[in-house]
Amino acid sequence: MTKQKRTKLSILSLISLSLVIAAATYGFAEASTIPSAGILGVEYGVKSAYQVSRISYTLDVDNPTSFTAVDFDIDQSGVAIMAGVSIAEKGQVVWADDCEKAGTSWTCTFDESVDVLAADWLHVVSN
Repeated sequence: MTKQKRTKLSILSLISLSLVIAAATYGFAEASTIPSAGILGVEYGVKSAYQVSRISYTLDVDNPTSFTAVDFDIDQSGVAIMAGVSIAEKGQVVWADDCEKAGTSWTCTFDESVDVLAADWLHVVSN
């Protein structure tokens, strides 16, 4: 075989191998798709009748594995709400003790710190 034919054969082999790897990767990714159960299907999210955005938690200064408040925006003003967190979408909710608003921004505080791992779901409901 000539050098030119070997080079063409090598290039074709590399292209074929690349296509096989790409097809196998795509098939594997498609097979492991999880039905959406929260944000990006990773079992956490927001449960609310409102559009909730810009969520942030205030960590406990003494114990940064816990938080003392949650801040967020909702798409409506002039409403009274309550917020709470839970491990699962339909799990036991730990409700905030006080929620204060400034326009469409809310800050809900907890009297006792809540473990970060217990806050997979944020619940925002009408008060």
